[in-house]
Amino acid sequence: MDQIELPELPNARAFVDGPVFHHFDEVSWRSVRPARPGSGGENLKRNPLDICKSMPLDECYLATEGGGAEGTPGYLALDGDDADEFYAESAPIWWTPARLFDLRNTWATFFLKEIRPITVAPGYAPHLFIAAYTPNVRPPRIRISGWYHKETLKVGRGEWSYNEVLLTTDEDKWVNYHSTNPVEDTLERVLHQCGFIGWMYIREKDFQGVHASGTMGWDELRFNLKTRDLNDLRDGKAIPHALVF
Repeated sequence: MDQIELPELPNARAFVDGPVFHHFDEVSWRSVRPARPGSGGENLKRNPLDICKSMPLDECYLATEGGGAEGTPGYLALDGDDADEFYAESAPIWWTPARLFDLRNTWATFFLKEIRPITVAPGYAPHLFIAAYTPNVRPPRIRISGWYHKETLKVGRGEWSYNEVLLTTDEDKWVNYHSTNPVEDTLERVLHQCGFIGWMYIREKDFQGVHASGTMGWDELRFNLKTRDLNDLRDGKAIPHALVF
């Protein structure tokens, strides 16, 4: 499917190209989201990560128990204890400096594993999701639109499961689970100026009411991969132009 040529967006210099690799092995100051006392986000101020958002709110952390995928020492973990929402995302829009990615028809790969057995309410399943902020002519000055890929992700039990997703612009393969302006905030537009990408437990358009208990492990997230980058990874070749965290 041909990509639609969208008009140049404000803050065009925030757009960057090239793959992103998250190893989740070390803490970093590359992204910190300020948190008011009592807001639930204090964990990120103590342990700033390149992954900047999760639910339960900002309680993702770096773990080493059992080792990460592909022999790495660590991974990102998220605990749930009857959690109303259960997801984690990489948030380049909140990095320092902030970045945006045109992810149209690119690939994302990553590993998932149950570190502690995960239970959820009936009908909920893990999916890849993306989201973007878009300008608003009236307050609030920005709005957000989110889409999730219909294919259910694989979550390993006892070992890491590999996931590989093509971020196609074909809306038949996605669900727009949240948008205040669905006419303008098309999949094409959200992929074109993507600021968030991750995994989420969701049922139809319900991302609340998950009642998630357990611990999810997430490792070796790679996104904004062109087909040639993916082929090089499959062949065990280095990607020298990747942004590696």
